[in-house]
Amino acid sequence: MEKKYVLAMYDVRGKQEYIFRSGKLKEIIGGSCIIRDCFRTYLYTAAKEYRDGRPDVNGPEAIYVYEKNESFSVEDFEFRLSADGGKYIGEMIYDGGGNLYMLYRDRETCIGVNKIFSRKLLEETYTLNVLCTFIELENGFADFRSDQKRIYEKHEKLEAEICTLRPVNTLPIVQVDYKTAMPLTQKVPVPGESGPMKKITTERFCKLKKYEMVLRGNEAAYGNKILDEIVHEKGEDSLLAVIFIDGNSMGAKVAECLKGKSPDYETSINELRRFSARIQKEYVDDRKEAIDTALREKNGVGGKASQRRFVVYAGDEMSFICKARDALDTVRAYFRDLPKEDSACAGIAIFHSHAPYIEAYRIAEECCESGKAFMKKRGEKNTCYIDFHYCQGGLGMSLDVIRERESGGMLSKPWLWRDADKEIGKEAREKIVSMEKVEQVVADLNRLGSRTNVKGLAEAAKSSLAAFDMEMSRIKAHQTEEIQKKIQYTFDDLSGEERRKLVYDIVLVYDLWFREGEKHE
Repeated sequence: MEKKYVLAMYDVRGKQEYIFRSGKLKEIIGGSCIIRDCFRTYLYTAAKEYRDGRPDVNGPEAIYVYEKNESFSVEDFEFRLSADGGKYIGEMIYDGGGNLYMLYRDRETCIGVNKIFSRKLLEETYTLNVLCTFIELENGFADFRSDQKRIYEKHEKLEAEICTLRPVNTLPIVQVDYKTAMPLTQKVPVPGESGPMKKITTERFCKLKKYEMVLRGNEAAYGNKILDEIVHEKGEDSLLAVIFIDGNSMGAKVAECLKGKSPDYETSINELRRFSARIQKEYVDDRKEAIDTALREKNGVGGKASQRRFVVYAGDEMSFICKARDALDTVRAYFRDLPKEDSACAGIAIFHSHAPYIEAYRIAEECCESGKAFMKKRGEKNTCYIDFHYCQGGLGMSLDVIRERESGGMLSKPWLWRDADKEIGKEAREKIVSMEKVEQVVADLNRLGSRTNVKGLAEAAKSSLAAFDMEMSRIKAHQTEEIQKKIQYTFDDLSGEERRKLVYDIVLVYDLWFREGEKHE
């Protein structure tokens, strides 16, 4: 029988669960780096082992990996698989959108490599779950999009059937981790102590090992190791912020980049490669530099200039930790030069440095999803929203439940940050809280000249609409005639629930983001 090339798609399952199964920041970073590098570290070495018949990580590569800006060519692919006595047994053709696409020389090679790959994942990561779906190319390289559709359909079926059990169970005599119930298999030293070693699971050990490997000589890229160092300064509050930013409508943007183009492999793959490279640059590389620049400009060039801790940054997703006071400025820096054709939503969770980071991250992610849900509900594709939450209690509950308990669901967020393509009409825009509205209200509150008056508005807003309106009237009556004319937008033009909700949300972070001239007492 004629051998057919095989198209394989790899998908890491349960990424968030794997990364955030631990609340330790080192392990979270280590877990994210394991996922980022799992194909280069384990799949490519598995291919060498399959080709050579023995594990030899120092041997020549068996999978061809394209360089940045390199185009895909069917002729080059076939030549590489036949040259040098079959040195290459496959080629990585595209990495993006959370999936890796490979072309193998035949079905037998694909299956053989994946058997070794699965074993390596079990030995080296213990619980990382990667699903591989593959099809044989029935019509050669004529129609990539048709083959992609076939592989997606097969992938959905495999997802529903895949086993989700952990690799081993434990016996009553085995010590287990109290959070994950996994067996304790490794001993590691306790940081800062020279006494007894502590026992941890294989998964945690793998993440810590990866963290140390990645951070070795690369500390500046990630930032402060200890969160307390970000805020540790005499007379300064201990509030931090977790910021989670994620690109919008990536699936639609991928489809758009292929629209009107030839469906053959060369054209489709090269368009996808260009798209993936642009996304990485515009959503991560450029934005990371913009954030660091903003922090240096705000905090000075030395000492604590760029205090932040990047956790995950890849593809169209970014999450990091900074001082709560810097959170809005970093989001502003992120969006300032984001190209018009790109859009993202940002979620911010403000928390104390001693609070569990994992809960703050979850809240930040839910804030980001709040903006995405609002955008999708309105049928928008290229708008940017921001949502935030001040974590004062209620950790362990969903964001919606916390907000209902704290303020009865009184909410003006998410706030519209940018509408690059003017998707929102004038009438619809009036019903949305934009950053322009926020800035107008902030300017009016700053004109009052009294922090006590501003902070008192939050309590009145929580009480009732009538109490809030009465407090607004009292504050206005005590202002000079000149100031009364200047604060007309907030105190007269806005009314009812819209004003109550917006003022309440602004007052919650007034000291951190909006108050002029003074630090938070």
